[in-house]
Amino acid sequence: MTTSTGWLLAAVAPTDELKAASLPVGTSSTRRVLLRTAVPVNPGDALDVSARAQITNDTGFNIGVGSALWVYDVDIEPAVPVSERPWTQIAPHLADNCDPMRHHMPLHMGAWWIVPEGWPPGHRVMVAYQAAAFRTTPAPGETVRVDQGYGQLVVRRYVPAASS
Repeated sequence: MTTSTGWLLAAVAPTDELKAASLPVGTSSTRRVLLRTAVPVNPGDALDVSARAQITNDTGFNIGVGSALWVYDVDIEPAVPVSERPWTQIAPHLADNCDPMRHHMPLHMGAWWIVPEGWPPGHRVMVAYQAAAFRTTPAPGETVRVDQGYGQLVVRRYVPAASS
């Protein structure tokens, strides 16, 4: 990697288009993409990612909700279904419980990710903010609502400043 004296902001890719209106409540991973955006990158670029959303728990039970940030190559060849592509987690899972008294729960997450040296130059990286809801004994069809108007994903792409 080239040693640089800093980073230059090259692009900002924001979205507030929620991809899920609800999260199914399960006993294990039932992750859903809440927000996503694609950004063209090169090896050595850095992504500064911030994400937020809010859920509402109308189930009457304590519900755990976890979220994480992931990336994958949009332009991978040969083309394969998204579910079969290699996904890389760029921030650890964060989780909290939302009981009936709390009712609403904001979700917040951020990450700083350096595009690996092996990344194909110019390929787009899809940054995805995912969440899952869970409890010990969920009822069939049980969900928590993903609140419209509260979600936002912002990806700031930085490139290394010229070395001196």
